Amino acid sequence: MNLLASLERGLGCEGPLNAEAPLPALAPEAVAGHQHVLFWLIDGFALDYLSDTPVLRGDLFRQLEAVFPSTTASAITSVFTGVSPAQHGLLGWRTYLPGPRSTLTVLPAREADCSGNSAGLSTTELEQRIRPPLLLDRLPRATTVISPAAIAHSSYNRLMSGSARILGFRHLEELPALLGRHVRTGGEGPHYTYLYWSHLDHLGHEHGPDSTQVRNHLAEIDAAYAAIIEQLQGTGALFLTSTDHGMRAVSRRLNIRDAPTVSGCLRHPLTGEPRAAIAHVKPDRHRDFRRAMIEAFGASVEVVPMEEWLCGRAFGSGRPHPELQARAGDYLLFPDGDSFLVDPVGDDTGPDFRGAHGGLTREEREIPLFRRDLRALRQNGGPST
Repeated sequence: MNLLASLERGLGCEGPLNAEAPLPALAPEAVAGHQHVLFWLIDGFALDYLSDTPVLRGDLFRQLEAVFPSTTASAITSVFTGVSPAQHGLLGWRTYLPGPRSTLTVLPAREADCSGNSAGLSTTELEQRIRPPLLLDRLPRATTVISPAAIAHSSYNRLMSGSARILGFRHLEELPALLGRHVRTGGEGPHYTYLYWSHLDHLGHEHGPDSTQVRNHLAEIDAAYAAIIEQLQGTGALFLTSTDHGMRAVSRRLNIRDAPTVSGCLRHPLTGEPRAAIAHVKPDRHRDFRRAMIEAFGASVEVVPMEEWLCGRAFGSGRPHPELQARAGDYLLFPDGDSFLVDPVGDDTGPDFRGAHGGLTREEREIPLFRRDLRALRQNGGPST
């Protein structure tokens, strides 16, 4: 959130909403001094991946901590709005909406009832559900959002992009030339470009963070980063690269529906994240729920009253979303380091992960920030950092 505060203020945001102070190492004035600022978010880039990305590692600028929950739906919504999860109210892959008593899966823009019957939402319908304060519409500079073609014009992406120009691409190796053209022919005046890449996160979930598939793709990302730097050299751009969360290996899938004494206490299916699940409990079943969780899962799942969590501002600072307390439910469920929770409802069988995130461990929350200043050259001919 400190990085986003630096960007919000440095990009000249009209009416900044981020309650945090700017990142001390990246003063807003340093951001404002660049005509073109680019922010590449590589979904699921764990801090432990640095050993496989030597070019990126050479530009490591700071170590940051992801928002909580440490997951894409919450973190990228913070990037698009400039505000914390407490302010925008999206508390994980799934968020409970108290009005219709439904579950919103915001990234694919789907809404489901208690039985798991779901339907897709248009951009307009999604906006009615979440009403985000769009950062890109508050900036006094031209803006562009560049995403994989499969999601570039999705309901979520169109909504969050606001008035920004949207560009799609199909393959990672297209990015260097695309960004080179974009920055060099972008016209006069200040510009902000947000770039997103998601495939690393998919591989981490499917194969695990230590898999050959992840390591091979990290080499491809590192090569793309080097090629982007070459394309942008001398443009005067500020190129920032970071991520939304880390990734840790998991092997135990805990199904809440295998414990009927637990699921029978719920007034709504679990929301939040498999590594930080939110439980909405029937008013008269709290004691039964806590006892049933111990009997079913023992020390494998920590049960934390949500009241304690909200008092500690764990979802971030700033004016809280008017529905925050209702959406946050009654308890946070934290599986142990090797486990994740699922709650299959209807035709949704829930995920089967080899890697996961969303929780509180170092692997999930500690993330890198890379910086490359492309205004000048070093004495030895290399680009400045």
